[in-house]
Amino acid sequence: MKRILIAAALPFLLFACAKEDDVNPGFREPTCEDTTDDGQFENFTLPERSQFLGKYISIPETEDEGVIAYKYMTSRELFNNSIIYDPSFIYKLNKPAQLFVYMPLKTQQQQYYSWTRQSLDTSKIDTINIYNARLQSLQPGCYRLYYVFSDTDTGTVYTKGHYDIQIK
Repeated sequence: MKRILIAAALPFLLFACAKEDDVNPGFREPTCEDTTDDGQFENFTLPERSQFLGKYISIPETEDEGVIAYKYMTSRELFNNSIIYDPSFIYKLNKPAQLFVYMPLKTQQQQYYSWTRQSLDTSKIDTINIYNARLQSLQPGCYRLYYVFSDTDTGTVYTKGHYDIQIK
C-alpha cells in the first residue's frame, strides 16, 4: 500500500519541484567582468521600465542616433575611500536633451542614487560625476548605472542603456 501511495504522490512531488520560468525577472544583475554591452541602446525589463521610464510619453524601439555625438565612462571603478575623481560619465549632444542616470542600491532596487542634467548648449561637453556616489559609503560590489536621454519638452526618450561599475 505504501508503494502505491508513493507512486501516486511522485508526479505531484516532481511537478512541485520543477523550476518555473521567472515571469518577472526584476532588474538584471550587473556584470562588471563583461562590459561589452555597456553604453548600447537596449530594452529594459518590465520592472526597470516601470521604475525608470514611467514618466515618459514616447519610448521608441530604436535609438535616435542623431542626438548623441558620443558618450563614455572615464573608469569602471569607484573607490569609497579615495580622492580619485573617477568615474565620470562624459557625453556630447547634437541637440538639447535631458539626461537621467540611476544607480539602484544593493539593499533595495526601488531605492537608487541618481543624477540629472539638462543640456541645452550643444557646443560643449557635459560631465556627470559618478564619483559623488561615494558620499553614500556604498557596499563594495558591482553596480549598474541606467541612463536615459530624453527630449526636454515632449517626454520622448532618445536613447537608454547602462554601464556597470565596480565599487571597492
